[in-house]
Amino acid sequence: MTALLKSVAISAAANAAALAVAAWLFDRFNIRFGWFVVAVVLFTALTVVLRGVVVSTVNRFARGYTIAGGLVLTLLGLVLTDLVVPASGFAIDGVGTWIGVTLIVWAAGIAFGEVDSAPPPKR
Repeated sequence: MTALLKSVAISAAANAAALAVAAWLFDRFNIRFGWFVVAVVLFTALTVVLRGVVVSTVNRFARGYTIAGGLVLTLLGLVLTDLVVPASGFAIDGVGTWIGVTLIVWAAGIAFGEVDSAPPPKR
């Protein structure tokens, strides 16, 4: 398995687990199984692309910006997923739910980054 495929598979697993936990914890985050698969694939694709862009453009020593950027990109990925997937299959309602889901999925992304062995893209 290539490093990229391994990285995407680990990312998808982390995203699936994080979205499942978030849906279980928050009553105002609803996701249906069939759409769950679509949401995980879409969100993973978005975050892998966005992560590549951030890693290749942000100075590796700017850790604070990377953390804030990760939160923003996680939120952006969730917003785009929420816009693409029909509300009957994926819906996040309420500011508190958006914040909580974003933090859970972001934390899973941090954990993913710790186990992902793929090297960052060359600058």
